[in-house]
Amino acid sequence: MKLLNAAIGAAVVVAVEASPVFAGHAPESQEASLADGGLRSHESFNSDYLVYRSAGGETVVLGKEKKRRWWCVWLCKTRVAKKADKIRLSNTYYAEVQPGIFAFVGESVVCVNASSCESKHWAFGRTVEMSFPGGGTTGGLLPIDGVVTEHSVRIGGETFTATTAVGKHPAPVIL
Repeated sequence: MKLLNAAIGAAVVVAVEASPVFAGHAPESQEASLADGGLRSHESFNSDYLVYRSAGGETVVLGKEKKRRWWCVWLCKTRVAKKADKIRLSNTYYAEVQPGIFAFVGESVVCVNASSCESKHWAFGRTVEMSFPGGGTTGGLLPIDGVVTEHSVRIGGETFTATTAVGKHPAPVIL
């Protein structure tokens, strides 16, 4: 069951660096092992195919099971979907309004008792655009230049977190 928790707030952010590429601080995807041999995979994406474009984030949780396969003499260990108690994705979408100045919008999605969770915006045949209130445009629609996703997964009472990023966005401010 997906619960959409749209916390949409927009603002304009001034980047700390003058360089046009700001995505160097978080990986585009991460994988981590679970204690039972399973795997959790986190990803931010900004895909650009011929007729389809999408931007967002995804988390997938896999377990390990022994199953009989035709190529195994005995039982093989295989990765299968494993339900998590709760998966939460918090995407922050960025649009560069001027070089080094970004508008952003945040959205959160919570998936309960699921093995994967995805939050994305998509479009056919053109750029993915979102409404960035206060983004400096008359219509309010700007192309998505970057995505930062904060992933939170709760499995068996233990919570795991990860952050992934792709595209242009401001560098983090470390105080």
